[in-house]
Amino acid sequence: MKIEILKIIKDIEKEKDVKVLFLIESGSRAWGWESEDSDYDIRGVFIQDYLKFDDLKEQIDKKQGDLDISLWDLRKFLRLLVKSNPTTWEWLSSDIIYKENEVRTKLRKIFEKNFSKYALKKHYLSMAKQNFDKYINTKKQDANLKKYLYVLRSVACINWIEKYGTPPPKNHKKILKLYPKYIREFFEKVVKDKMGSEDLVGVRDKEVEKFIEDYFNKDFYKEESIFNLKELNKLFKEAVKWKQIQ
Repeated sequence: MKIEILKIIKDIEKEKDVKVLFLIESGSRAWGWESEDSDYDIRGVFIQDYLKFDDLKEQIDKKQGDLDISLWDLRKFLRLLVKSNPTTWEWLSSDIIYKENEVRTKLRKIFEKNFSKYALKKHYLSMAKQNFDKYINTKKQDANLKKYLYVLRSVACINWIEKYGTPPPKNHKKILKLYPKYIREFFEKVVKDKMGSEDLVGVRDKEVEKFIEDYFNKDFYKEESIFNLKELNKLFKEAVKWKQIQ
């Protein structure tokens, strides 16, 4: 699969006149709960010729079969990174790497050192609430149980940040240990069932939902991120040089 993915990326680079710096897997495969019919959620960051003001690209998306590809321009990625956006951390922390670059390694270290615990927790909380309200907290008595995984993982990430003061690891097994036994067992059962099929509809669990809803009223100590913009600007200039290496 990696060979096929990299071939498609090469075609995108040629068609769009960009250079992909790094490429990773996000979503269920990176989180450790993919099923046989799960898509490949491929994410990456690219650079381009920034002197072409009339043809600058913020994002490139492509779907082909079970490949869901989304690429961001490095500038967009950096704008979100300084806001401690969880998507940037998810991409930097993925263990499934299709294409690596020293830029990703440097950005990961910068994020770990400078991120705002407050902002990252608020982002994860927002993600949890959106998924909860849209897919679980409805008038129906049943729900797609895999949506519990997305919500509970976001809440577990908050727990991790509060306990250790570091960005959360990607794989769910590492952050699940902070949950009460009942929540852990519920989570692992849904993961096991999900691995058989993406379409996993079942009766809602009110006890789990009560546990989740208690987080929506949590207050977090507010503190700002301390990213060094000069450092990021220097890294950006260094990264642009990779455009010449085709």
